[in-house]
Amino acid sequence: MTATQRIESTAEASIRDGLCMRIAQLDRDLRSLSIGELGRRVDAIRQIARANGLEPVSRLAAGLGDMLARGGRGASVRPYLDGLRDAVGCAQQDEATARVYMAAVNLRLVG
Repeated sequence: MTATQRIESTAEASIRDGLCMRIAQLDRDLRSLSIGELGRRVDAIRQIARANGLEPVSRLAAGLGDMLARGGRGASVRPYLDGLRDAVGCAQQDEATARVYMAAVNLRLVG
C-alpha cells in the first residue's frame, strides 16, 4: 500500500466514522427533535455522503429526508437508520448497491 492509498484510506475511515457518529446521535435524539431539526441533520448526512461518493448512504438519507418532509416519523424512521448504519460500512458504494439498500428499507417498512 502506498502512502497516498493509506492517506485516502484514513480519510475515508474518518468520514465513515463521522457519519456513524451522526447516525447514532440522530438515533439517540430522535424523540426530542422537531421534524425540521431531524430533516436538517439527515440532510447534513446526505451532503457528506454525496460529497464523498457514498451513494447508498446518500440515497437512504435522501429517502429519509423525503419521508420526514411528508410528515413521517416514529416507526418509519428506524428502518432508514438501520439501513444507514449498514450502508456506511458497505465496501460497495455504487448506484446498484444504493438500489439494493433502498429496496431493503422499503421491505422493512411494508414487511
